[in-house]
Amino acid sequence: MPRYRMMYAKEGPAKYISHLDLIRAFERAARRAGLPFAFTQGFNPHPKLSFAAPLAVGTAGEAEFADIELSTNIAAGVVAKSLSSAMPEGLRLIEVRPVAQSAPALMAMVDRAVYTARAVLADPPQNETLRGAIDSFLARPQILVERRSKTGEKRKCDIKTGIFMLSASMNNDIIELVAELKTGSSGNVKCEELITAFMEESGLRAREGFALSRRALFSAGRSAREMLW
Repeated sequence: MPRYRMMYAKEGPAKYISHLDLIRAFERAARRAGLPFAFTQGFNPHPKLSFAAPLAVGTAGEAEFADIELSTNIAAGVVAKSLSSAMPEGLRLIEVRPVAQSAPALMAMVDRAVYTARAVLADPPQNETLRGAIDSFLARPQILVERRSKTGEKRKCDIKTGIFMLSASMNNDIIELVAELKTGSSGNVKCEELITAFMEESGLRAREGFALSRRALFSAGRSAREMLW
């Protein structure tokens, strides 16, 4: 079955839909576009559609990836044009390319992600003070966050080894954090928990919540734009 890799953006109102709703949105768009889905075998067959890494509700995605399999070989440009015209508001198709059936699954390839987080601070510091707060935060022997197990039990987790990069800058009273974090099938670090830990450590206060965006997905050592194709 021909397999296609899609790069898309999840923005505006679409950033508030769940991952399950995202899957449904892609399925509906493909059907509206008249694309011939390939289906899984078994008692309850479903369209062959897979995604690189789920996004948290409320987080935008600038370069997300998904794979779709069709029952008929169609030019990638035709798939892109047909699907683009059927996508709902906030889901924007950027590019479609054919990939080999032997290519690894997207979730197995993704190793890290880059996020941007912006918020208005109550008492904005100078950039030099902010850089010092980042250095102090990253110098901690452990960066502990609280998580809940599947049974609801609270536990402390050290996320330091999953933080590959963290920087920050001020533009008037707006702070912008850029973080490269572990993602994929194990050892994930959530951008929200990193922000919470840093704000508590630094003593900074945001007037409202942070606006989050995932800028890119990475495989080991290279960017998704080069590697996930």
